[in-house]
Amino acid sequence: MKLDRTTILAIVLCVLAYIGYEYYLNQRYPDRFHKKPKPEALVSHVSQELSSPRPQESAQSLFPAQTSEAAKLSYTYLDADQLRIENDTSIFTFDQSLGAIASIVLKEFENEEHTGKMDVLAHPLKIHPMLTTTARDSLGFQAKREGRSLTFSRQEGPWLLSHRVTMDEAGYGASLDFSWKNVGQVPEELRSVIMMKNTLPTPKEGGGFLPGMPTGRPSLVVAHTGDIERFDAIDLCKKSEQGTIVHTGQNYNLGVIGFDQHYFLTVLLPQSKRASYSILKNSGGEGQTCSFSIFTDNEQGAVKPGEEIVVSYKAWFGPKSTHFFASYDEALPKTLDLGFFGKIANPLLAALRFLHDLVSNWGLAIIIMTLFLKILFFPLTRQAAISMHKMKKLQPEMNKIREKYKGDNQKIQQETMRFMTTHKVNPMKGCLPILPQIPVFFAFYRVLSTSIELRHAPFYGWIIDLSSSDPYYITPILLGVSMFAQQKLTPTTGLDKTQERIMTMVPLIFAVMMLTLPAGMVLYMLTNTVVSIAQQQWLNRRLS
Repeated sequence: MKLDRTTILAIVLCVLAYIGYEYYLNQRYPDRFHKKPKPEALVSHVSQELSSPRPQESAQSLFPAQTSEAAKLSYTYLDADQLRIENDTSIFTFDQSLGAIASIVLKEFENEEHTGKMDVLAHPLKIHPMLTTTARDSLGFQAKREGRSLTFSRQEGPWLLSHRVTMDEAGYGASLDFSWKNVGQVPEELRSVIMMKNTLPTPKEGGGFLPGMPTGRPSLVVAHTGDIERFDAIDLCKKSEQGTIVHTGQNYNLGVIGFDQHYFLTVLLPQSKRASYSILKNSGGEGQTCSFSIFTDNEQGAVKPGEEIVVSYKAWFGPKSTHFFASYDEALPKTLDLGFFGKIANPLLAALRFLHDLVSNWGLAIIIMTLFLKILFFPLTRQAAISMHKMKKLQPEMNKIREKYKGDNQKIQQETMRFMTTHKVNPMKGCLPILPQIPVFFAFYRVLSTSIELRHAPFYGWIIDLSSSDPYYITPILLGVSMFAQQKLTPTTGLDKTQERIMTMVPLIFAVMMLTLPAGMVLYMLTNTVVSIAQQQWLNRRLS
């Protein structure tokens, strides 16, 4: 076996490809090692009773007591100003006919087209109390405005169903109170169901390395009992039939449940101890949108006439930022998906925030962080350079071994290994600077493509968004040139002409790969390569 630079490079690339492929599979198919329940079981669960029901506590009545006749609502519609609630960060607009949140505009964030402020809802968001997990739209709601609260009410049979949305005084949180009141004449069994219905945009994906490939995909998230499940909305939309239950969970300690749209969340934070949930695909699959309903439910037992059951939830309608999450709810940080290397990504993000506070530019923070990492890994770089220089000096002797035992590859391998052991040379040391950077590379990618702080963050010149690709491909081209220059400065260990030609293709391959990656990622790689060139030149002078 000819253990030269080509072999080493092949090993490193194989390791990188394997880690990357596993990383891709884990992100795209998070439950691929879990046994999936049969569709029949999922559907049957929706209608079955919970084995260990835990009733909600009754609260003081949110709404005035009504007789069965008075409960027959005559709808009075509020004007536009009464259906609009605003605080220092958000503007909520409601649709009374749907009993839904029509829009949530975030004052501090621009939309993707840079044409106005960000609205996290592409379609009205319905969050209703229900009596069944059958997704259907109610016709008409009585609405009442009180300060920062809006209450919507409707009657279904002997039940007066109400939900109240209260916007927090500041920030992106809200509280929701759901009420089921028996306005009939006899006790009624209650299964309290809360429906969250949303229509998500599902844009078509780019293929290969073509520009414009999206860095985030809409998903449904469920955090429970210390774990979090993510369901890719595009995959569910393509693979599931309309009107089918695509996932269920029974009797969980739910922390978060709702919709994740890459940088923004529209989620509920159940305050009850346990609840079951189910996810229903309503429509979509061929167009640019897909509709889902998420149900949470509890068995409440018999409710007496005039008695009211109230269930309270918190909610988050805003950015995925640990800065805001920390002070709101301990379950929210779980939704920040930093991938397989999250334990590396979290301190990287914290360090970038610290550097940004000092220099007020995320691009400069990335450059400074890269310099720090290069200093941190310099001992490995030095050991690799020493090993490569030793290999270069011993190359004539190793060539003699190959010539002497020409035609006997096993003998060549044995004698070469004996020769390197005698001279205390380990060719694998040339990989030392590369291996620790593989997890850092993936962690950095997740930070740059997931963190809201870097969304629309400008650098200088033509780079106006470090989370998107370089619009003119200047930095990927500079990266390819820099990698080619680094290659020329690195000592070689007896490559033939064919191997040299293959090696010259590596910078081109990396440059093409970087065309669709975030500009911040390319900036990190470019800075890393330029500093590596400087370190290599200094080491070459010291070792020559």
